[in-house]
Amino acid sequence: MAVLAAMLFTGCDAGGQSEPQRIDGSMREVLKEYQPRFEQRRAALAAAVAKVPKKGVGKASCARTLDPRPEFIWFDHTSRVLDSYNSPDKGGNVDIAATIEAGAPERIVDNPGSTLSRFAVPPGWLVRGLWITGLQGPFGTNEFKVTSQYGYEPYLGVEKDPVQRLRKILDLGLHKRYMLLYRVTTFTFPDAEGRDIVRADVFLADLEKGDLPCQLVADGHRYDTRGGPVGWVSLTPYEDMQITFQIDISDKLRSLTRP
Repeated sequence: MAVLAAMLFTGCDAGGQSEPQRIDGSMREVLKEYQPRFEQRRAALAAAVAKVPKKGVGKASCARTLDPRPEFIWFDHTSRVLDSYNSPDKGGNVDIAATIEAGAPERIVDNPGSTLSRFAVPPGWLVRGLWITGLQGPFGTNEFKVTSQYGYEPYLGVEKDPVQRLRKILDLGLHKRYMLLYRVTTFTFPDAEGRDIVRADVFLADLEKGDLPCQLVADGHRYDTRGGPVGWVSLTPYEDMQITFQIDISDKLRSLTRP
C-alpha cells in the first residue's frame, strides 16, 4: 500500500517512470518506427533538388499526367490548423521549400519573416517530419524537440493523447507525395512606396517517381497594391507576399493538372 501511495503521489509507474518519461519514451518509439520512411523522402528530396535545371522556366507546363493529382494548400504557420482531423487529403499532398535549402531540410526556416532579409515561406508537415526524424531531432542534437506538446496547436485540443497526435502528424507529412521547389528570381523588399514583389521559378517534384513533372512561374505581392481575397484582412507586406505567392502557385498548379 505504501508503494502504491508513493507511485500515485509521484506520478510514477511500477517501472519507476513518471508519466512525462513514459510519454517521452513512447514518442521516441514512434519516431523510430517512422524514421525509415522519412529517410526515403529525404533521399528523394535531395535527388529532386539535384535535377532542378539552372535555366529559368519558359512556359508553365507538365510533362505527364499526374496521378494522384497534386493539391497544394499553403501552410498556416500562425495557427497550423488542420482542415480535417482524420482526412489528410484535406491538407493537400504537396509541401514547399526553397531550392537553396531543400537539399538540407534542417536549414529551412520555421517561421520566416521580414528580418530574414530574403524571401521564404514556412514549411509544412513533411519538412517538419524530416526535422524531427533527422540528426537535428531527438536522436541527434535535439534542436527540433518532440515533447508532449508537439503539434498540440493544430488540433486545438481534439487529439489530447500526445503519442497518437505525433503519429497522425507524421502520417500527414508522409502523405505529401510532392514537393514544390521554388527558386526566387526577383525580390523587391516591401517598402513604403508599395513597390514590392516576389517572383520565382517553381518546379514540382514527385518524391516517388523521382522526376520534376511540372514547372511554372509564380508571383507574390502586397494585398493593398492589387487587392486580396474577399474578406481578407491584410497582414504585414511580407506576410502578404508569402500568402499571395502560395495562392498563385496553388491556382496555377490546379490549372496545369486539372485541364
